[in-house]
Amino acid sequence: WDFFSRKASVRECLPIACVLTIPAAGSEASASCVISNDALRLKRGTSSDAFRPRLAIMDPRLTFTLPQYQTAAGVTDIICHICERFFSSAGAVPVTDNIACGIIRAVMDAATAVTEKPDDYDARATIMWSGTLAHNDLCGCGRAAAAGKRAGGWESHGLEHEISAHHPEVAHGAGLAVILPAWMRYVWHADPTRFLAFAKGVFDVEPMDKTDEGTQDAVTYAIDELQRFFVGLGMPRALADLGLSPADVDAWLGTLRQNKGERFGELMPLTMDDARAIYLSAF
Repeated sequence: WDFFSRKASVRECLPIACVLTIPAAGSEASASCVISNDALRLKRGTSSDAFRPRLAIMDPRLTFTLPQYQTAAGVTDIICHICERFFSSAGAVPVTDNIACGIIRAVMDAATAVTEKPDDYDARATIMWSGTLAHNDLCGCGRAAAAGKRAGGWESHGLEHEISAHHPEVAHGAGLAVILPAWMRYVWHADPTRFLAFAKGVFDVEPMDKTDEGTQDAVTYAIDELQRFFVGLGMPRALADLGLSPADVDAWLGTLRQNKGERFGELMPLTMDDARAIYLSAF
């Protein structure tokens, strides 16, 4: 736990080999690690290149029998890993941005295909490869707002981690399926250009005109389409669908403050009041 409470830093570890069975977290190629402390109801991450796997075996056939719910939760997490990096204040990075949007489009098509044919090898392979590329930092290349920083503010992950820390029965991806759209709706006005780039890159949607109303319509359509996609895979639309209640929010904010401080995020730094508003809007 010292590694996750910043009392110790990871410098080395035994070489890791990975056999991927659930495409989602991207652990087969990432430098990230997350753990839950159930006693403290805290969920925290740490990062180090020391524990990027030396070897990853990725056989799509191992995912043919993955339940649809877990497939959908994994796909949601994959898309979120890309979005967390895409929505930074670094401005346009055309190559990286096109890679990011292309991966999202590919994984959405593949996820739809496996709902109809779970043993579709090519679709399963696409999901698996997308999960790797979503979280090996390729999609964040050039997107860090400052030197030495991670690309993006990881606001949605920060908000969701409190939910699944307090309610371990909630799959991380299922929580993200609700929190990501809620966060997007709350912050898009902080950088409309970035959200218009997402709308165009993923859904080929542009404003009907150059007015504020045209921008809002295009951005809102893209966010709604993303949420419709998640729900179409079997993910929840609202936190209430997960058996959660607005009465739970105060507890989440308590540990969120411990994890993130009074203010966190990068595209639009969030206060605890902002976090409360996002949580409540997700019901």
